[in-house]
Amino acid sequence: MPSKVLDLDLARLPDDVADLDAYERAYVLLRWRGQPIGQLWLDVADGRLAATDLWQAAHARYGLALARVTAAELLPGTAARGAPESPLPTTTVAVCTRDRPEELRSCLAALCALTLPANEILVVDNAPSDERTAQVCGNFPVRYVREDVKGLNWARTRAAREARGEIIAYMDDDARPDPCWLEALLRPFRQPAVAAVTGLVLPLELETEGQERFERYCGFSRGFEPRVFDASRISPLAAANVGAGASMAIRRRLVDELGLFRIEMDAGTATQSGGDTYAFYRLLSLGHRVVYTPAAVAWHRHRQSPRDLARVLEGYSVGTYVFLLRCLLQHGETGAIAVGVGWFLGHHVRQLLRRLIGRVDAQPLWLTLAEIRGVLVSPWALWRSLRRERQILHSNAASPAVAGEA
Repeated sequence: MPSKVLDLDLARLPDDVADLDAYERAYVLLRWRGQPIGQLWLDVADGRLAATDLWQAAHARYGLALARVTAAELLPGTAARGAPESPLPTTTVAVCTRDRPEELRSCLAALCALTLPANEILVVDNAPSDERTAQVCGNFPVRYVREDVKGLNWARTRAAREARGEIIAYMDDDARPDPCWLEALLRPFRQPAVAAVTGLVLPLELETEGQERFERYCGFSRGFEPRVFDASRISPLAAANVGAGASMAIRRRLVDELGLFRIEMDAGTATQSGGDTYAFYRLLSLGHRVVYTPAAVAWHRHRQSPRDLARVLEGYSVGTYVFLLRCLLQHGETGAIAVGVGWFLGHHVRQLLRRLIGRVDAQPLWLTLAEIRGVLVSPWALWRSLRRERQILHSNAASPAVAGEA
């Protein structure tokens, strides 16, 4: 049976949560006065979740976090005595999409309901097969741009060239932002040293086995504590830990100046993923700062079928090892060898051994084999991506930015 995704605020908790007869379990995002503090998996009994059970489970796992946020409310405020906060930077929210009009419709509806509206919403239609995306955009106050070079990174690059805001915030078409998502994502940019900000990405639904396995084995959440990343705190090779491309914001000038996405990576290319990780690596390796803020919540619709899940995990594996190979061959990062070998032994081989000895919580064999296939094809994927990248950069003389990079 599926699991119900619930978003509950402990400061305004109902007596219980009813009408859960179709579910065995519930995945609960816990908040305190809007601030995310944790997540729980709870069993559903007779179609209900009792408030007392929620409180007990929340205190057992997140008692310190609750004590911290409630104590902060009792302390005298200092914001009123300090200097007034500087205004938030102007922002373009970019949605890069391809042939998913219904997902895009729901995403744009959520973006139009933000408590802090974006200065503009830009939809980049990537190598579309029809006009459905353009038709959906006609029903929303958005700017529509078509990018015919297939690949998510090429769509991201086009978005940066077209954007008018100081910050470009990227949102996946299969994700839905919280009403306060953009405001929370922008606050860290008041510090000039911050180059990029990522947010908390949680499952929109867990209605199928594939979606539950996706969240269990490769969910996008990076925890519920704000974190600041730079090269003194984390190796740039560990850039995947700073956040996910489904919800990220970057200073637009850096996207342009560094050509962060002007490479043949991610969805729609031979590498299948990894474009966001490589961009974060570039920022960290060049001395920039990236902030992770769980207050910026986005909800992602995971792949539904087991076959789609296997394909996604294989693609993530391809992208991860293409990223490491690029770091090694193009940037001289010899540490990428240790990272790649360590991840293969510590994750893939370990999961195989756990399955062979019968551990019930081990990743299914077919998923681990899909990931290993991704490792094996990654050198071929890198060669194909580099070849196509050179072709695109040298042939697209009509774009000054792309021609200059070439």
